[in-house]
Amino acid sequence: MKFLTLIFIFFLSLKADVILSPQSLPNNIKDFLQKNFKAQIGLAQRDDNTYEIALSDGTELEFDIMGEWKEIEARGTTISYEVLPPNIASILKNEFKNTTIKELERKINYYKVKFYNNLEVIIDFNGAILRREFDD
Repeated sequence: MKFLTLIFIFFLSLKADVILSPQSLPNNIKDFLQKNFKAQIGLAQRDDNTYEIALSDGTELEFDIMGEWKEIEARGTTISYEVLPPNIASILKNEFKNTTIKELERKINYYKVKFYNNLEVIIDFNGAILRREFDD
């Protein structure tokens, strides 16, 4: 019975997040962070198929195994429009002038954008706004 418990714990540990040094992150993640964020990396970890990064300003990011960002969440700071493709950034800047980005999610064929005024927008990769609503 103890042996089975040890094997179970061993396999659970294989699924656990692995803490990484910032230098050991893939180059495309390091380049993305350096280009778009001023804060330092506070914590970097990797599990089976994602990298999770916490910056010193409270911003949290999730990247897929290829190093492409999946989610970005700012805490007390704003997310630059520069992380989005130029056509999407331009549409959002023009359509929603008086607010700033708090959270971004990249899905298979659209972006989910949450602004600091609690407006949530779904915009597809072609720039069509599919939904806009205030999140309570």
